[in-house]
Amino acid sequence: MAPLEIQPLAPAGAGAVISDAIRTQHVQAVLDALKRRSPIYGTILSTLTLHSASQGRVVCRLVLDSMHVNSRGGLHGAVSATIVDMTTGMAIASWDLRDTTGASADMHLSYLGTAVIGDELEIVATSEKVGGSLAFVSIRIDKLALDGTRTPVTLAQHTKFVRASAKNPSTGVNTPV
Repeated sequence: MAPLEIQPLAPAGAGAVISDAIRTQHVQAVLDALKRRSPIYGTILSTLTLHSASQGRVVCRLVLDSMHVNSRGGLHGAVSATIVDMTTGMAIASWDLRDTTGASADMHLSYLGTAVIGDELEIVATSEKVGGSLAFVSIRIDKLALDGTRTPVTLAQHTKFVRASAKNPSTGVNTPV
């Protein structure tokens, strides 16, 4: 697989503080590249938007349309899994500004509720730990009501193998396995 086409940011030295604005800009570039390069992401999640990014945490939104629901009109489980797969990568990218975000090792989803066409989802993905080989990310997908209340739809945990996507601390560039 060819590397993502992302405009590189200047590497940060050890201990450098990276602003949330820089993280958000970087994660948006990763998101845009994934949508361009992946037919699944580009089709199913073409309308997913990034609302914020901080170290190890991203918040996204998605308004459901006919592409996202099953034959009974509710959010399709495969779409939930696709959301989890994409947003966990974004949370990992926000951790240290890496351009590639690893391969799935394990994914668990709990379906707590449903959503229908027109519902807005808020997705919060949080990197609990990004290590040398594995990253552990928790995800919460909530349905947002017009009055601001949230109803849980999906809770998930995703473990990704990230050794091949780790930044080289001296250059700030992704290094292969």
